[in-house]
Amino acid sequence: MPSQRVAKDELPVWPEQVIGGKYVRLLEKFLKQLRSEDAHGNRKLFLDDVFVAYLLAFFNPAIRSLRTIEDFSQTVQAQKHLSIRKITRSTLSDFNQLADPERLQPILDALRRQLARKSKRQSIGDDDLDELLQQTVAVDGTFLPAVAEVAWAMCNTNNHGAKKHRARVDVHLPVSTWLPEAIVIPSPGQSEADSAIERLQPGRIYLYDRGFMSFALLAAHYDDTHALQSHFVARYRPAGGNSPTLREVKSRELTEKDKAAGVLSDGVGHFKSSNPSRHRVPRVQLREVIVACEEKGKPSQLRLITNLLDVPAHVIAMLYRYRWQVELFFRWLKSSANFGHLISHASEGVQTHFYVAVIAVLLMYLHTGYRPSKYLFALMGQVGRGAATLEEILPILRERERQNELARQSAARRSEKKKQQST
Repeated sequence: MPSQRVAKDELPVWPEQVIGGKYVRLLEKFLKQLRSEDAHGNRKLFLDDVFVAYLLAFFNPAIRSLRTIEDFSQTVQAQKHLSIRKITRSTLSDFNQLADPERLQPILDALRRQLARKSKRQSIGDDDLDELLQQTVAVDGTFLPAVAEVAWAMCNTNNHGAKKHRARVDVHLPVSTWLPEAIVIPSPGQSEADSAIERLQPGRIYLYDRGFMSFALLAAHYDDTHALQSHFVARYRPAGGNSPTLREVKSRELTEKDKAAGVLSDGVGHFKSSNPSRHRVPRVQLREVIVACEEKGKPSQLRLITNLLDVPAHVIAMLYRYRWQVELFFRWLKSSANFGHLISHASEGVQTHFYVAVIAVLLMYLHTGYRPSKYLFALMGQVGRGAATLEEILPILRERERQNELARQSAARRSEKKKQQST
């Protein structure tokens, strides 16, 4: 929807080449749905223009603050896509407090479906693990630097007494796609476990780190009759103190594959709360898999609690390692997507900005035609920072994908050969 703007020769020109206009045109039908009338007759700024401004800011590293967005919105390049003559920083700041980020979810869902249709399902050569990964979601939160005025941020004091304010963003990331299916700005004081409970879906396998150790979260994977709804693999601290002990454990014999994967023990039991009136613990069978590992260069042990009872222990150990996908996503978010600071002080504004960043990445995936991966994230980061263009990285991606496809075919042949030898 073109703006009623002044003559083109009267508008300033942004001093650098502006990237991303083609993506705005691809989303025109969605932009129309983002325009809504407000009960207040003086409303001038709407979500469609804010979305366009944030999307173009993502692809152009020089546009990284409310002030630069205001300056950019008045240029020839921006006015091609905006319906408002100018996005003032004060108005944008006010808008961020009223924004409804969930209205961007249909765009995210549509792009994820398009990418799923184009992406080939890739095997890692282990049938047991490969099938499980298609259902697996890594859950975690990350902190972003914030100022004291961010009311929903957490305040921590370091060893030197200095106070640091941080705002948390929680993500549910399917490990087979690297495409977030949930982006959550938690309520003030809400724990990671309580935030995760609100987003659980049946039929999934959720991966949790130690910060999610919670009886309430375990119980949320079952209905009121203790019927299983979803699975989980959670890292727990060693038993003792405030970390519960698995009771009445029945040990399972380890296979050679289990031992080769570093599994030290495998047993099934149940948790029992020391305060039943406060902690509702489902009376269900749980499994404890202890795996040898290293932490800070020293031998250590990984304690995994899961309700996957019929899966080999070595697969449980391998499955949990995929939780690092969400850590890699956060690393990319902060270093490559330029999300290391907050444009908005409002949680709604931060979540809107987060949605736009993920949508921008999906658009780049669709443009390249390749499945998301750690390597693709790194190259896309170069584009996001302005260090390279898509046209420059496409030959690199094609060669990398060719090598990956040869490796997958080789792994599939080895797996088939092992099957034939075992029968």
